[in-house]
Amino acid sequence: MKKIFLVFVMFFFTQSMVAQELQNIYSVGNLSADLRANFNYQALESESFSTSQSEKSLFLAGVLSAVLPGAGEIYSESYIKGGVFLLIEAAAWYFNASYTKRGDDQTQFFKNYADSYWSVVRYAEWLNRFAKELDPINGKSNIIINPDISLKPWQRVNWDEVNVAEKSIKEFSHTLYPHGHQQYYELIGKYPQYNKGWDDADPYIKRYFDNLSPNFLHYSSLRGKANDYYNVATKAVLVVVINHLLSFADAIWTASNFNSELKTNLSLEKLELGFYSEYYPRFNFQLSF
Repeated sequence: MKKIFLVFVMFFFTQSMVAQELQNIYSVGNLSADLRANFNYQALESESFSTSQSEKSLFLAGVLSAVLPGAGEIYSESYIKGGVFLLIEAAAWYFNASYTKRGDDQTQFFKNYADSYWSVVRYAEWLNRFAKELDPINGKSNIIINPDISLKPWQRVNWDEVNVAEKSIKEFSHTLYPHGHQQYYELIGKYPQYNKGWDDADPYIKRYFDNLSPNFLHYSSLRGKANDYYNVATKAVLVVVINHLLSFADAIWTASNFNSELKTNLSLEKLELGFYSEYYPRFNFQLSF
């Protein structure tokens, strides 16, 4: 009888200890609250939580980089690539502005050079002198030249008469545009028929394509240099366009990669400790390639 009583006492004592431990874990002394806590606590065994950084919008990333290359990459936290695209954009616009300015300055320089050393009056005088010899059948030139030397050369001739004379000569390929026109400055340094308008050309020699004047050749190089500057500026704009397109596509890819690259899963792991269980967080770190 005594043995049975001792076993009963030991069992009761053990149960009290277990109850106390359980109470320490999830009991607040209120039966309703304890039941809810107990239920929620037991549910943690199978419950998992997921945590991750906010996903990036592919649309927004693409739009940002389409407007400003590199912005979409920075939005997607790819700062180095974003900086590279921004640097390319800035450099391209710098070269465009710089070489456009050089081209403009060079253009003004060769225009001043032309106005100083090429004269439509000399050209008209040469046409009056040799038009018939250059084209015995159709050639004719009767260009009236104003004798007032205080006027600019382009103010001393009738431009229509100059063009009529040019058209009458079969071997001529062009007619001169009015002074100040872009084609005016191009033609006088590009086609040998205008060689005789330069001040260092011999106006008494009929053959205009032989012995081109040094000023004609030098002027051609001045125009070529201006065109080279403008070509660089144009290529810089092409770089800008390509940079926008590449950054647009890369921003979408970068945002997509950001969304799938890092996945973090947080769950609670159950640990059995004799008469009770403990739960501790477990991180599952997954990299997707």
